Amino acid sequence: MVPPFARSFVRCLTLSALLTPALGLAASSIEERLAALEQQLATLARENQTLRDQLAKPAAPSVTLGGKETKLVLGGFAQIHAETGDAPDSRYAGIHDRFTLRRARLNLRGNFGREWAFKIESDFGANTVGASSGLRAQLTDAYVDWTPHAAAQVRLGQFKTPFGWEQLMPDTQNPFAERPLVNDRLTVGRQIGLGLSGNIAGGRVDYSVGAFNGNGVNTSNNDNNDFMTAGRVAAKAWTGTAHGHKGAWSVGANAFTTRDTGTFTGTRQGFGLDTQFTLGPAALRAEWLRNTFDPVTGASSAADGWHLTALYDVHPDWQLTARYETYDANTATTGNEDDTWVFGCNYRINGSDLFLTLNYFAGDAKFGGHDDRLIGRFQIVF
Repeated sequence: MVPPFARSFVRCLTLSALLTPALGLAASSIEERLAALEQQLATLARENQTLRDQLAKPAAPSVTLGGKETKLVLGGFAQIHAETGDAPDSRYAGIHDRFTLRRARLNLRGNFGREWAFKIESDFGANTVGASSGLRAQLTDAYVDWTPHAAAQVRLGQFKTPFGWEQLMPDTQNPFAERPLVNDRLTVGRQIGLGLSGNIAGGRVDYSVGAFNGNGVNTSNNDNNDFMTAGRVAAKAWTGTAHGHKGAWSVGANAFTTRDTGTFTGTRQGFGLDTQFTLGPAALRAEWLRNTFDPVTGASSAADGWHLTALYDVHPDWQLTARYETYDANTATTGNEDDTWVFGCNYRINGSDLFLTLNYFAGDAKFGGHDDRLIGRFQIVF
């Protein structure tokens, strides 16, 4: 159906044409042209209505919701390494030049309204610095969140324990190809348990506490009736502007304790302090970790270490990095220390979604002398 305003417009044009002798058009010719114009208007009206109907229809979802979730997101990332050189620390003992699929993770995240959420993630890569074969899927995260208030949020399942600042940093945000050795050796990683976290004091203080089986990732058994407990608190000591640049300074402390029955029978305790400072394009980070081991039989021992990191953005796409780290596997004896310098740069092709890292590791490990290694990493997040 042609809209009424269109018919009136056409009729006005017709009347003007008839009343203008200079046109010299025959009546039959005018009628034919009017009929053709009305047909074109009718076609345009139908096409317009078709477009309106299509826009009114909701877009088909890319993932079919199986439950009552209000949001479902499929994502993941991959980190591919190319490495050459020797062993700058004990993790690389016996590792040759190689290409390795360091991490290849897929995750599914969803929400139920405003207070409930979940995440399931699996790694199909090596997920280790050392050598591995027969790569297979390994569960990393699987938890449910209840977030009734910013000051009190509950998490149940398998997730990272609140011990170690660098350990808690997402893998995709790490400016180096690998975390420090002290972080790998003295943190307790992912565990199955229950956690409570939140931010208080106007968002300036964050806390997290939890109880876990304490037997490691993807282990549903508890070797005794005691749970490993861990906790962390961090505060923003300063935020402001200095020398024309925005800056921030944060400090944190964390601890854990667990009683083990098995290869090591006794009590383990961990302590840690960390700080992070940023000012414009520059950043400094430092962390100290210590574990003590009190066996049921035998002498007690301790292991500790620390690392200091400097970052500088020379360009929005380019970042220079440097880190010094040291780790002592047994403070009561000598000859088992690892000292390593790491120098590198990062190229942000598209933020952290497409990211290139190049690191030069210069190790001075007492276990095997001085060795270097070059590691390149390509990261894609989707």
